[in-house]
Amino acid sequence: MQAQRAFTLIEMFIVLTLLSILGHIAVPALQDFLERNRQQALHDQVTRAIANARMYAVTQRVQVELCGSSDGLTCDDNWAQGWLLRPFKHSEPISVTQLNGDRPRLQWSGFQQRIRFHSSGISPTGNGRFYSCYKQRITWQLVLNRQGRLRTASPAENTAQTARCT
Repeated sequence: MQAQRAFTLIEMFIVLTLLSILGHIAVPALQDFLERNRQQALHDQVTRAIANARMYAVTQRVQVELCGSSDGLTCDDNWAQGWLLRPFKHSEPISVTQLNGDRPRLQWSGFQQRIRFHSSGISPTGNGRFYSCYKQRITWQLVLNRQGRLRTASPAENTAQTARCT
């Protein structure tokens, strides 16, 4: 007859305690990892939208407007829900981007709430910055200048602008 092998109750409690401790450490790290990926994806979406708007204006030789939109049909200056690209002074959008998410991440602070690109690619009244906050800190900023060029802000600039997240 063979002896049966099993874990004792104390051994089971030790394993469960260790798993619980590991879970408390791993879950917040996983949440931060997922949020960093979401933030990077949003950064890339905004960068592409600005580049596409500028390129469309130059290649089609028209003025275009990029504006925040909650419903994807009209401009309402709410960049957190998405945006649309349309010819200036027209209502029919060229492209629409709707953001899905449980909380607003994207914010715009600029001279005007809408960004207009001329056929030369400049945006004389569109200077400003897109930014996103997480845990009361700016995670990234994209700065748009009057020539229509976009740059990513440095970590020092993000730290200096943290007051925008409160």
